[in-house]
Amino acid sequence: MFENNQLNEAFLNCPYEYYDHEFRRVAVDFNWKQVVQSTVNNIVRAYVETPLLMRSNVDTLQLISKHWTKIDRNLFYSVQQFLSISAIVIDHLLSFLSMNKQSFDSNHGFLEDGASGIVTTLKGKDRHEAIVLEKLLLEVDEPLLQTYYDVAKRYYYEKNGSLPHQIEVIDLLNAKRYVHFSNLEEEQQHFLTTT
Repeated sequence: MFENNQLNEAFLNCPYEYYDHEFRRVAVDFNWKQVVQSTVNNIVRAYVETPLLMRSNVDTLQLISKHWTKIDRNLFYSVQQFLSISAIVIDHLLSFLSMNKQSFDSNHGFLEDGASGIVTTLKGKDRHEAIVLEKLLLEVDEPLLQTYYDVAKRYYYEKNGSLPHQIEVIDLLNAKRYVHFSNLEEEQQHFLTTT
């Protein structure tokens, strides 16, 4: 886990450069995964900032298209790979955004100071509301997921002095949702003693 807040922000925005270098031990160049993740982050931010009345499937698809057309196809291994990745990610992104348009209404926000694409939502009623961090990532595996949870909790704790109740990571390539529930008392105590 990182001690530097800027590293945490960079990892939360796009974990692939660090993950490929540190865990998979591969040379890291600026690649298509980073570009697609950055584009997804921009789409999510623009979507959350869009008024609810302008979130029809057609409007959402136009928003996605506006950002997606900026992707450099030359970063992909082939045109077929670009088209395949585009079809899968756009389909899953549109589905996720459409299913969650109400939850991104008045009780939403972004983590401040650079962690783009992470949406904070409040679920529940009144004083029993739970803070949920939601992040759409291109793809995840178990080591990346666990590292992401750890970094997100530390980053949120350092920014807000408390932990989120849960962290949801959506794997866009595989259309899977991973949910991590925080053990608030135990983890809060851990963060108090380590910071």
